[in-house]
Amino acid sequence: MVVSYLLNKEKRRRLPLKSAYYLLFFILIVIPILGVLVVSLILLNRQFEQQAVEMVQRAQETIAAELMSDIDVMSMRLSNLVYANDNEILKYAAGTDLLDSSDRYQNIQNLNKAQNLSLEPVKDIISISFQMKSNHNFYLKNEIKRSSDQIKEEEWYQNALKSKNNIVIGTYDTRDMNDLFLGGNRDMLILIFALSPDIKTDRSQKIEMIILYQSSNVADRIKANNKKYRQGKNKLGITQIRDSGGNLIYSTEDSKDYSGLPGYTCIKTPVTFRDTVWYIENYVRPGELSGDFRKTALLVLGVAVMVLLFASYFSRYFLRGIVKPVEAVNQGLKQVEEGNLDVYIAPGGQYEVRNMMYQFNAMVKRLRALIQEYEEKVKSRGKTAQEYFCLMMKGCMTPEEADKETKEFFMDQYAVFGLYISNQKSVSMEGHITASLVNSFERNPRYASRCLTYTDTPNFLQVFYRITEEDYRSNMVRMIEEIQRIGSRDYEVHIFACISRKGTGPRSFAECVREVKEKICLRHLVGEEALIELEEYGEEVEDIIRLSGEYSRLAEALYIADEKNVTAEKEKLFALFSRTAEDEIRKHMYALILAIGDRFTRDGNNFFNLFGQEYNYVEKINRIEEMRSIKLWITNYLAWIVDYSASKLNISETDMVIKAKRYMADNYEDPGLSLSSVAKYVNLSEKYFTNRFTKEAGETFSEYLTGLRMQKARELLRTTSFKVYEVAEMVGYNNVEHFNRMFKKLHGMSPTQYRKES
Repeated sequence: MVVSYLLNKEKRRRLPLKSAYYLLFFILIVIPILGVLVVSLILLNRQFEQQAVEMVQRAQETIAAELMSDIDVMSMRLSNLVYANDNEILKYAAGTDLLDSSDRYQNIQNLNKAQNLSLEPVKDIISISFQMKSNHNFYLKNEIKRSSDQIKEEEWYQNALKSKNNIVIGTYDTRDMNDLFLGGNRDMLILIFALSPDIKTDRSQKIEMIILYQSSNVADRIKANNKKYRQGKNKLGITQIRDSGGNLIYSTEDSKDYSGLPGYTCIKTPVTFRDTVWYIENYVRPGELSGDFRKTALLVLGVAVMVLLFASYFSRYFLRGIVKPVEAVNQGLKQVEEGNLDVYIAPGGQYEVRNMMYQFNAMVKRLRALIQEYEEKVKSRGKTAQEYFCLMMKGCMTPEEADKETKEFFMDQYAVFGLYISNQKSVSMEGHITASLVNSFERNPRYASRCLTYTDTPNFLQVFYRITEEDYRSNMVRMIEEIQRIGSRDYEVHIFACISRKGTGPRSFAECVREVKEKICLRHLVGEEALIELEEYGEEVEDIIRLSGEYSRLAEALYIADEKNVTAEKEKLFALFSRTAEDEIRKHMYALILAIGDRFTRDGNNFFNLFGQEYNYVEKINRIEEMRSIKLWITNYLAWIVDYSASKLNISETDMVIKAKRYMADNYEDPGLSLSSVAKYVNLSEKYFTNRFTKEAGETFSEYLTGLRMQKARELLRTTSFKVYEVAEMVGYNNVEHFNRMFKKLHGMSPTQYRKES
């Protein structure tokens, strides 16, 4: 019976579409492909998996285990070296940077004794280097043939500087004899273990980096494997080590980067330690592994050709009988969508497709008649209420003009409420998503019967609510809460609602609209899915919004992570608090949060993403009772935002002055920090940079740097017990007398007096 259907053209045309499709698909596609897959898996799976990949991976696992053993042992040895005997070796190392020759000599002798105790028994340790902030370096065992600048440019060195007291791993691949140190061989894999001590570990603050160099026996194993592969004694391929960024760490090949060569298969095994991931890679020619299986491959290819011939016949039939007619219907639907109703499709193809074409032609004819009937009705009517609302919101018509044309619009009392829509990642919404969201609101009976919607922006909707009952407010609130749930559930968006006071007649309309538009910013205080009824609030809200303008400078400094100006503005705020009543203090805190929220959302950032969750700041601030707790909360709050801005927004990469400020904030403790060095960092001439900096920052480079250093000094004097000369060194002054003079000039008292009064 199946064969008769396939051979008889008339029966095949009458066969139902679903039956014809699945029958032909099963006979011509499913059965042949299943047969090929079963045979291929049986023949190929056992051979390829067992004889190729597993052999290479076992060799890689051996190398990985040996590499991890070296790393674990040497990491522990470096930690013991640094922390043993209350950081004794670091004290000796710091002493090599002393000006007094006798003290320096004694410290060198002590370090040499330490070398005899900790380094001599370990043959694989090449050297231990102490990199000083003064660019003076001291080496134990072997001197490294790299300049300080070359070493500091390495990625592992920079990572260690950012992660104080943590061991960071790096490598060198020696290409020549005596490349890295005198006595070194060619093709050695040198593991580097770097640790940058903080002030708790190195109280002298002279040591910038401690580096341990160790040769790994992994290099000998890789060289032996590669040599045997080139001699045809194994099938492991060429072994290399590469980092997660794709950079080659170790290779015995002089010029070939096998990752870019055609004809090689790469097998990888990751080696993970802390935040670093390396990959042991083996590059193998597939032909060397698959030579025994070519006959099988030819057999599979022959079967595949037969399957393709069957599939070709099926495709021709499917195209002629189904696809082409469906495409004709699709083109007809596109023309209808564009407004062309003079469409007719000649029926053809499979039985069901021909019926669909007949129905399409009938539908177009009926639609044309309905549109003509609708247009005639519209000609006999005026504007709709929705049209009047949109015209007034656009400013094309005043409320008084609308009231003259139709008394029905302002016949009842009304309220206006704003809906602010934001998603998790950004405050920016797409127009089609907003339109779809409004359509879903229309499914609410109360919204559909009482509301008119105007899309001010894709994020902001203004809704006109007609009041038809006495207890309108509770009903309206329930309706808004329902559409908030719809937005969260179906569209994963947050909807904040702000309801105006009740309006009557055309005169109240503009005030209701203005009120909602101005107060929609209150979402920053109460959360993205909150609801505010303005009738419950008095002049306090007006005061908060007015005060928020006073904190635009602090909000801008937070947004660009300008720590100096943030600190200066914070001190002004705390000075204001000392002479302000408690209720007024809370108003200022609300105003500050509004200013920060407006600044972050202005560039399309979600304000609530700063803290990873939504907060009701009104409730949070009202729970803080003591002035000390208020100041602590604000300090932590501003510090969190500065950290977020510096790490997430990356504004400093696009503005040279901001980039310079960030560089100064990170390097203020360097006595050598100067106008020329900062101008060089931002790739500008000194003259152009100083003019631009003064114009945009509102103060000279020298004034900004001095103010930044003095802020850090005041903080250290208040919160630590370091001596004055130590504080001076920590903030970039080599001369304590100069530090004292500058401090007294700016603050009217010496650092010692400041500490006593703080």
